[in-house]
Amino acid sequence: MRPDKKLWGWFHAIVWPVLFTVLLIPLRQHISPTDVAMLQLVWISWMAQRYGKTLAITSTLVSVLALNWCFVPPYYTLHVHDTRNLISFVVMASLGIFISYLSDRINRQLQKTRNLMSQLRGMYMLAKGLTGRSDWPGQCAFAQKLLSRRLRAPVRLYASAVAPAAQAGFCQLPLGKPQPAGWLVLPQALLLPNHNLLHAAQSLLSQSHAALELQYEANKNLLRVESEQQRAMLLRSLSHDLRTPLAIIMGASSMLADTSLTLSDVQRQQQALNIYRHSKLLQQHFEKVLELSKAQLADVQLQYSHFSSDDLIAGALARRSEFAAEIAARLQCPPALELCGDADLLEIALANLLENALRYGAGIIELCCDTTLLEQAQWQRLELHNQLPPPGTASVNAADAGHGLGIRICETVAALHQGRFSFSLEPTKAVAVLEWPL
Repeated sequence: MRPDKKLWGWFHAIVWPVLFTVLLIPLRQHISPTDVAMLQLVWISWMAQRYGKTLAITSTLVSVLALNWCFVPPYYTLHVHDTRNLISFVVMASLGIFISYLSDRINRQLQKTRNLMSQLRGMYMLAKGLTGRSDWPGQCAFAQKLLSRRLRAPVRLYASAVAPAAQAGFCQLPLGKPQPAGWLVLPQALLLPNHNLLHAAQSLLSQSHAALELQYEANKNLLRVESEQQRAMLLRSLSHDLRTPLAIIMGASSMLADTSLTLSDVQRQQQALNIYRHSKLLQQHFEKVLELSKAQLADVQLQYSHFSSDDLIAGALARRSEFAAEIAARLQCPPALELCGDADLLEIALANLLENALRYGAGIIELCCDTTLLEQAQWQRLELHNQLPPPGTASVNAADAGHGLGIRICETVAALHQGRFSFSLEPTKAVAVLEWPL
């Protein structure tokens, strides 16, 4: 009880019963002491409900003395000549004390019920708020704010396995099992009255951290499975792309090495040219495979960084230095935009797109970079538009003809960024889109 409220309680317990009894003295010839006692019990009941049993018992004793002093003959003395009045005083005092204890018990139970309901509401709000946050520091910050507001006291949550320095009068509750992942620090005096809420918060935060750990492991395993699938797809594509030029090289070289065959100079030159062309194709395939190994494609942990779209284009052109001048002459660069991702992998993907656009397209190569809101998340996108030559002048029916590994590389890079890659042929142009979430 606050000091000012306690002072007013003593004033009501002592002064008001005496004043009330004195004001009834003019009516002494019309009302009996029993009537006065009943009126005083009403005041005692209000005191018990408002201030508790101690002040209510004090008010009871003061009321009995005032009743004896003012309404029991001989007046203005504490002598009791009639035994029946003495019994009335005892009954009144007993009834007042009983009312005080009963009211105090009800108040305590009501306060306990209110406290329990408040704790249950705090548990509900904490459970609801934790589900809406996907990171451990964010959950700890929310729980700290909520518990501080509910308990009206400074509560601190540390999202660290290292225990904070001990402070006098404060207790520390570990969060997480079996090893602590955080600590709940609060005043020692709040632990016992709010043990239900605090233990529930400790359990909810520990379960939430365990759920985040399981989700992280599940995402990591899923990413590993996707990476293995992409690697298997690359190996199948590589096997298919290497088998055809290798068979041609072996067939042409066997013809040149066979002494039983009589070949003219033109035929020998033609077979040597076939060997050279397909050897060049094999070299391009091996360069692409080396690019993937340099970028550590087998590693599921991508090296995310922030970089400019101009830097990405410059890096892609540097990877195709033999075609850099031709690509730069036909390429329309977009305005500079800040991107986020694995720069090495994105450079490899863009380099393959630009190389394919140069080999199988004609005219302007238009590149667009932008950031859009998609699926309630920020997505970044590289979109390349390449004009196609007229039908009959180039093979435009097969996507990435002869260089299927380039398309596979773009699909793999998109998958590792948890994004997607699409390639489509339109009547006059080819469109390649590589997009990934931030």
